[in-house]
Amino acid sequence: MNVQIEKLSPAADRLLPSTNLQQLCTGYLFSEGPVWDIREDCLYFTDFQKFQIWKWSEKDSVKIYRENSNRAIGLSMDTQGRIVSAESGVHGIAYADDKKSVSIVNSYQGKPLNSPNDVVVAKSGFIFFTDPYSDMMGGPKVLGFNGVFSVCPTGELHLIDDTLDRPNGIALSPNESILYVNDTKRQTIYAYNLSKDGKTTSRRLFAQVDPLYGAGVVDGMKVDVEGNVYVTGPAGMWVFDAEGKALAILCLPEKVGNFCFGGNDSKTLYITASSSVYALRSGVPGIVPYRN
Repeated sequence: MNVQIEKLSPAADRLLPSTNLQQLCTGYLFSEGPVWDIREDCLYFTDFQKFQIWKWSEKDSVKIYRENSNRAIGLSMDTQGRIVSAESGVHGIAYADDKKSVSIVNSYQGKPLNSPNDVVVAKSGFIFFTDPYSDMMGGPKVLGFNGVFSVCPTGELHLIDDTLDRPNGIALSPNESILYVNDTKRQTIYAYNLSKDGKTTSRRLFAQVDPLYGAGVVDGMKVDVEGNVYVTGPAGMWVFDAEGKALAILCLPEKVGNFCFGGNDSKTLYITASSSVYALRSGVPGIVPYRN
């Protein structure tokens, strides 16, 4: 099927040269959290309302990878090829395989985390994740705030920010000197400067989407090798340059929760959109989790 691309800059033609959207699979309650495994040449994604992780490849099509995922939402991958999973059902971040999960963190200062939502892993081994409270999970909000956190390679958990209304999507710049976090309630993206030891030194407003463009909110977020920032939003998906200028809006047929780059040249956008997973060719390679 063909999709509409609203071009806000001449750069849109180069970044999104194709309008041919391919539906890879469908039938999910809410597809989310895709990550591309560059070594295995496959895509993992979640259907978090069914507590499942799925696996798709060009060779084998789609099949269930994990039942009872602890209600995993966002997925990433570390340099060893382990899936790093934001498991909202057990309030934690974990290493997940096809049978079980091994907890990395599930509490802060002795209190359970809220509902880890999205996660990204740096080449240095630092894990960054968002932890908004979810009404769908029920129960009290024990922490009292919605946090952005980091986990050091040695395992220590650090709070980055406790002032956002609903932190959600999270991503790193190409050289990993900037951490991007969006706030679903505010419809904004923030940029945090990162030091080499994984600590944030400042925060600034990076960009804001316009809700008048249609249904949808900031949620999943990724970055390409040039530093352009892609984020779900009103109408589908927005693209910003490294300075925060809006370049294009990709209008999609379903509500988009998340997406990732992948394929053998890292130039395919794999889009998890409610009941379906789609693929769209991009013009610039995206950042794909690094593997040793």
